[in-house]
Amino acid sequence: MLYFQKKEIKFSRLALGTWAMGAGKDWGPADKSECIKAIHAALSEGINLIDTAPIYGNYRAELLTGEALKGRRDKVILATKCGLKPGERAVSFDLSAKAVREEAESSLKRLQTDYIDIYLIHWPDRNTPLEETFGEFEKLKKEGKIRFFGVCNFYESLLRRTPETAEIDFVQNEFSLLKRNEAPLKFCEENKSVFMAYGALGGGILSGKYKKEPCLPRCSVKSFFYKYYKGEAFLKASKAAEVLKDIANKYKATPAQAALNFVLAQSPRAVALFGARNAKQAAENAAAAAWQLTQEDLDYINERLS
Repeated sequence: MLYFQKKEIKFSRLALGTWAMGAGKDWGPADKSECIKAIHAALSEGINLIDTAPIYGNYRAELLTGEALKGRRDKVILATKCGLKPGERAVSFDLSAKAVREEAESSLKRLQTDYIDIYLIHWPDRNTPLEETFGEFEKLKKEGKIRFFGVCNFYESLLRRTPETAEIDFVQNEFSLLKRNEAPLKFCEENKSVFMAYGALGGGILSGKYKKEPCLPRCSVKSFFYKYYKGEAFLKASKAAEVLKDIANKYKATPAQAALNFVLAQSPRAVALFGARNAKQAAENAAAAAWQLTQEDLDYINERLS
């Protein structure tokens, strides 16, 4: 396994995300026992960074993660988030000090722990100054309830403002072969932060699983969030998956492993998140750390997709 050390913590550069484990309308059914086995398999393969959030499955992912980590908490770097609240028709944004405090305390209970390693703003809240949000983060840190600060889904200009109010240890944004968002990665390199890339598999499409456009329900994440499953976007994504397959065959690996490796190759400060809902998927994706893309491989990818 590949690791990176920041201050006093050492964490894996492959991380297990739990959004799909939350199931519900976003991702469809997920077997709880199989998801717990996936977490245990990831830990067995050397992955120690687990990422979750209250909004994933309306708290189900946090509850499941807490259950899976019983007796294993000291072996895990645990990341969760605040700022998004589920509603009947849409999510709401709230990063007020009161909301941050309430969410942190609730997450600690669901996760069955007394501290969160990495606490992340899930999405910007235009109605709350960053100073207020990070002020509450500081209080939680002094109380020993969180260890590191992070932000997710910050656009470049807002991201550039964050050092004025707090030291940002982790930045999480979408990044993959299909969406090369360079700004957050550059920010992390300049500010010695860690970049956590979600969507490294393009919502699953870079695994090469889809040979034709799938028929998806409107509420599916693959319809409204990862927009690679229809029309021209699907054709481009399919071509990218074929290129990754070429690379994977060279290493007797999988296209998903190649997609994860592509993210890791962008910077030594990059972490690649992946989802898994059973032990086989978790172990297979974790094996991406067993090999690395060469510059020749990266040149081949860029030439084929230019």
